[in-house]
Amino acid sequence: MDLIHKFAHSAMRKKFAGNLLLLIFANILVKPFWIFGIDRVVQNRIGLAEYGTYLALFNFSFLFGIVLDFGLSNFNNRAVARHPSRLASYLPNLMVLKLALSLLYFLVAFVAAGITGYSALQIKMLAFLALNQVILSYILYLRSNLTALHLFKIDSIISVLDRFLAIIFCSCFLYLPYFASKDFNINYFIFSQTAALLITAIVAFIALKGRQVYQLTMWRWRFVRAILIKSAPFAMLGLLMTIYYRIDAIMLERMYSAAETGIYAQSYRLLDAINQFGYLFGVPLLPLFAGMIRKRENVHDLLSFSAVLMFLFSGCAAVLCAFYGSDIMHLLYNNASPYSIRIFSMLMISFIPISSVYIFGTLLTAHGSLKILNIIAVGGIVVNVVLNLIMIPPYGALGTTIATLFTQAVVAALHIYAANVTFKVKWEWSLLLRLSLFTVLAVGVSWLLSGLHIFWMVKISVNAAVLVLLILLLQLLPFKMLNVLKSFSK
Repeated sequence: MDLIHKFAHSAMRKKFAGNLLLLIFANILVKPFWIFGIDRVVQNRIGLAEYGTYLALFNFSFLFGIVLDFGLSNFNNRAVARHPSRLASYLPNLMVLKLALSLLYFLVAFVAAGITGYSALQIKMLAFLALNQVILSYILYLRSNLTALHLFKIDSIISVLDRFLAIIFCSCFLYLPYFASKDFNINYFIFSQTAALLITAIVAFIALKGRQVYQLTMWRWRFVRAILIKSAPFAMLGLLMTIYYRIDAIMLERMYSAAETGIYAQSYRLLDAINQFGYLFGVPLLPLFAGMIRKRENVHDLLSFSAVLMFLFSGCAAVLCAFYGSDIMHLLYNNASPYSIRIFSMLMISFIPISSVYIFGTLLTAHGSLKILNIIAVGGIVVNVVLNLIMIPPYGALGTTIATLFTQAVVAALHIYAANVTFKVKWEWSLLLRLSLFTVLAVGVSWLLSGLHIFWMVKISVNAAVLVLLILLLQLLPFKMLNVLKSFSK
């Protein structure tokens, strides 16, 4: 019996599978509607250029998010997962520290915006986007405590609450007759998110306070300074990863045009949507990996199971999007073109390497291999920026897409190599061969089915069903997993 089958009976796998299922279920209910029912509609309503400006400024606000967090959330998650009793002293001091970091963030963001050459109107929009980042940073920090305490069910609710509220607020502006008859602009979209984030932050704080796991203490600068020193590697990693994830849209808008950035946003929206589910894999994995490493337990089984599951999910999603890109884009956008469809098909392939980082990067983070992760992130920035500088002037959004795909492939390969060397992972050749065979068959079957002259939604449904059948026939996941997924950790 191979390792994946043996791990089907382990309590750790039950906990991971159950929490992951709950997270995915909660996000399936809310986030797709936000992306396709709200965000997409907003772009169709305001046009490519205005939305392209919004996306560039949104990514710009993310660049300096490390000043807000300074690696505190990742450090806190790992530290509290190892020693839950530390939360009592960490929480009150770090909340005050984050207030000081928020003020510094606003200063850095506005100075950088002035240097970049943004107009007064763009800086005004950036101000509210920056406020949203501040509130979001508090939410993420509070959620890091919930996941560290293995309160995954509460965290699942918090993870979608802001989007759920934003859907309600934006729907009023987009669909109610009174507001729909007025000229809709991007400010309605931004303000709705601000209100939703603020309410969610309050709920998250109340949820954590209700656990009665801390008591307020006086500010201690020596304690905070020690925390900052310890979290500095996490802060550097967060900054570097944000740059190579977000710099592309900013460079495209500055070097080419806002309209071209809007075209890129059409495809990036779907990548971001499906990427949410990749991120959800890492949320329960970090404290689980950290706990196992602290107890000197073998992480190979959990790594193998999560990596295979992620590869199958990302591979199926990428293949379907690549072969049915034209139908998907025409369904979603009023102004889809062969050019935007080509960008979409290529960009979605990058989801495969991106998703692998959520597994192997999380393992390295739990191990504390921050030096390795920072070196990889620096390499990713260099590759991405250089390629964008070369590819954007002649090719625009297509050049950015090529740069993104190549960068993510390089970064993913380095993460996998580093994790395998650090933990001396020995993969089963039979499993790797079956995964390779599945990849070839998935591409071949999808190519054949996509050529049938029937309604495309029928084709993609049949195609997805065939891919699932291939997974079962090749025994990439055991049948007993269907029963395991019903088990939720308490």
